[in-house]
Amino acid sequence: MAMATIYEVAKEAQVSPKTAARILAGASSRPHNKERVLAAAKKLGYVRNQQAANLRSGKSGLLGLIIPSVTNPYYPWFFQAIHDIALQKGYQILLSSVSGGHEEVVRALRMMEANQVEGLLFNMSEWDDRDSLEILERFIARGQPVIIGGTNLGKLQADEIVIKNVEAVQKVTHYLVKTGHEKIAFISGPLTALGNRERLEGFRKAMAKAKLEVRENWLCEGSAEFEEGLDQGLKVLRRSDRPTAIVCATDQIAMGAVKAAHELDLHVPKDVAVTGFNDTPWARLTSPSLTTLRQPKARIARESINLLVERITERDLTNPRRLYFEPDLIIRESA
Repeated sequence: MAMATIYEVAKEAQVSPKTAARILAGASSRPHNKERVLAAAKKLGYVRNQQAANLRSGKSGLLGLIIPSVTNPYYPWFFQAIHDIALQKGYQILLSSVSGGHEEVVRALRMMEANQVEGLLFNMSEWDDRDSLEILERFIARGQPVIIGGTNLGKLQADEIVIKNVEAVQKVTHYLVKTGHEKIAFISGPLTALGNRERLEGFRKAMAKAKLEVRENWLCEGSAEFEEGLDQGLKVLRRSDRPTAIVCATDQIAMGAVKAAHELDLHVPKDVAVTGFNDTPWARLTSPSLTTLRQPKARIARESINLLVERITERDLTNPRRLYFEPDLIIRESA
């Protein structure tokens, strides 16, 4: 069955096609005309062609969000925060989750181009390839603002979200030292990601300030997932010279490390304290609940969307800004 056209709706409502189109686009009109047009559209099953409308107006009402993976518990909550703020500003979010390398990133960026997003929030720690950079440069050349989270690599004149990873991990490490720990391990996500390198740097700086030894065999690197925290936790806690505390680069790693301690009949935090990073929803629900670093998701979302909308409205992409955010230490039962 063919889809009804605007001309059929106009004929049914006894108005001009132009009037019908304006009413269905949300414009104000005489009440009796509006009632007839909406009734006709419902009767005929008319669906507005939003892409065609976008082409005519040059506006899509869409903001793009590209994130590394929805399997990371942090990102669904971050997306929800972004979505809620964008909706208040009159925008919808077009989401793409990218976990398969550079080619997938390029496909996601091209999809954002094809759908004419008016601004883009690009939260990726690894995207150092020419194709991605060229697409992002096209966005900016067209006057479509881009905010980079994760790392900018210094190659793009775009606004940035900067998480103070170094300061945050220094904060949690200082807390562990203050509560009596001297033998502290660190389990990281992949060090190809800038955020993980910064978190390791923060750990090293805090240990140096406390004049404590950083034992290289207590520094572990892997994926940022639960299974890696379990494997690396078992590895470091089975040592005869095991640490009394473990700083983890993500909550998933930390939950894996807690599981490792339980499997070795170690009590958390009496035998080994464990800390995470991100304050995902599960952090407070684990047993014991997780001491962690909370990223201010709502504030990141609000300031990022406000900046995108400001750039879109003022049509000025000069003088790129950096939005700085420092996670808060949330003390619970695990440390």
